[in-house]
Amino acid sequence: MNVKVDIDSRTISFTIICCISGLLVTFCVSSLSISVQADSINPGVFSKDSAPYGIPYNEWITKWWQWNMGIPSDKHPRIGYMPEKCSINQQGPVWFLADKGESGVEVRTCAIPTGKAILFPLLSGECDLATILSGKNDEDLRRCAVEGNDFSVIGATVDGVKLKNLELYRSQSKFFNISVPNYNIFDDKPGTYRAIVDVFFVFLEPLPPGKHVIRFTDSVNNPLKTDYNHNKDTTYNLLVTP
Repeated sequence: MNVKVDIDSRTISFTIICCISGLLVTFCVSSLSISVQADSINPGVFSKDSAPYGIPYNEWITKWWQWNMGIPSDKHPRIGYMPEKCSINQQGPVWFLADKGESGVEVRTCAIPTGKAILFPLLSGECDLATILSGKNDEDLRRCAVEGNDFSVIGATVDGVKLKNLELYRSQSKFFNISVPNYNIFDDKPGTYRAIVDVFFVFLEPLPPGKHVIRFTDSVNNPLKTDYNHNKDTTYNLLVTP
């Protein structure tokens, strides 16, 4: 089974979640019920229960995944990154940033027009019927999307400010149809397939014009499925242009 999790699917183990957030869950849930947009955990970050620009949060993560899947491998930001690749297929009010495909440290530069929200993945697992054989049911797809998500640690900073309680940003999409083009980065068979994603994303409100630095890290040390193990550190030096 070729699961797209060596570069995309991982999460914090439930043991870590309990240790970090045990006393905070009630506070966070009650706070999110007050406002559908503002995030009391990290100001300037959209809540996972919000609907930025009138579109539910979990639909934005499917839009990110379709963007990620739709870029041919020879132009994809994950492969041989160059600043001009940051603007490929960007449209609408939200700017998508790509994560790293493999372990290591990478520093990228990117120019973004002012007024754009920014969406980027910390951990992101997608599974579709091009990944697992047809004939599987929805529960098989769901399990496939999340199965690499244990034994992980994530982190992110924006302009040096550490984002807190990132394990609370886990979100799962509804089932949707993903379009797989020729020459995609996963070498999947082209077509349209039923899919689901299970993710940890950061969804930033628009940053003011000027220079900004976004850094995000994730590592997996899975003793049971070592194919998932990695250690990634990605920095974006952004220029938000007026």
